[in-house]
Amino acid sequence: MDVLADRVLELGPKPAADSPYSNFKLTRDDDGIAWLLFDRAGASANTLSSDGIEDLDTVLAALERDRPAGLVIRSAKKSGFIAGADVNEFRGAADPRTVETAIGHAHEVIDRLEALKIPTVAIIHGFCLGGGLEVALACQSRIAIEGARFGFPEVLLGLHPGLGGTARFTGLVNPMQAMTLMLTGKTIDARRAKSLGLVDAVTEERHVRNAARDAVFGRLKRARPGLLNTILNLAPVRGLLASRMRAEAEKAAPHENYPAPYALIDLWEKHGGDKAAMLAAEKTSFANLMVTATAQNLIRVFFLREQMKKLAGSGSTIDHVHVIGAGAMGGDIAAWCANQGMRVTLADMKAEPIAGAMKRATDLFGKIMKKRTDIRDALDRLAPDIDGEGVRNADLIIEAVPKNSN
Repeated sequence: MDVLADRVLELGPKPAADSPYSNFKLTRDDDGIAWLLFDRAGASANTLSSDGIEDLDTVLAALERDRPAGLVIRSAKKSGFIAGADVNEFRGAADPRTVETAIGHAHEVIDRLEALKIPTVAIIHGFCLGGGLEVALACQSRIAIEGARFGFPEVLLGLHPGLGGTARFTGLVNPMQAMTLMLTGKTIDARRAKSLGLVDAVTEERHVRNAARDAVFGRLKRARPGLLNTILNLAPVRGLLASRMRAEAEKAAPHENYPAPYALIDLWEKHGGDKAAMLAAEKTSFANLMVTATAQNLIRVFFLREQMKKLAGSGSTIDHVHVIGAGAMGGDIAAWCANQGMRVTLADMKAEPIAGAMKRATDLFGKIMKKRTDIRDALDRLAPDIDGEGVRNADLIIEAVPKNSN
């Protein structure tokens, strides 16, 4: 019957109820191994926030002082390890220097974790994404539970990894495969992570204690970068591969609209193979991307999407819809929404498609509405928005740009 029961996480010794840390619980088992459980206060999933980073820094100072036999880091949340950094803290950021200062302090904490003079092991279940994967990469060993998933989704927010992931990932894993994962934002499962050398072992929850003990006491064979990794990180090879990466990126994400993939490629081409230089350059590159309109808009869309998930089925209504693309499909969607009583802003790069969509909407309303006042009110709800300002306050954003649009 245990097989059919909900998964019970192996979290080491039971922590005391009065932990001195807001987001972590620290215990020590009979083998002298410290178990650090990440359990962000008031949240169903772990994300790396500034207060969590400060908490981790305090924990690391205690570990440096007490020197346990080893350190096991894992999440106390059933949802997964760490879902990423809390980018909400950077919403509205306009000064890259401010961002770089904040990300610089986080770098120092992650570097401090990597520099611990004791064996460190990340035990990973569920999602391990973005900043969470960067924490795991700073550990000496990584053990995945069946079903875990790994990835760097930052590019989908107009960014690239910013807590040392660009340097540590391309140093550990074949840089072509590492760059592909970072450039696409795709996730991989535990078995694929093992084959790439991202994790050292894949196990079941019931074997976690033994696996952690093996890793701490040197009985677990760790993944090591091979000769091919060294060759691919050589400057002449990086130059050739970077050119090919840019050509492929241009097909999916034009440089003028999506700078993040190209910033990542530049970073690796210039500094790949030199960890210290790449870590330093990563902070500046990340900060410059964070203040771009692309990143800020994509972050806003991300949070709107999350809000929509929470509101789904709750009976909440959408008051303001922003439609991007005034072609046949976009214009008809906008007209339908306005007919349903929603306020709509319709955006396009040119005025002509918007004018055409407004005319079609006027004709449509004239056919389905009998009262002139109803037609007037529906048209009042449908506003042309050539500057795209409506995206700032929309409850829902719909992209309907024709693929052959000029």
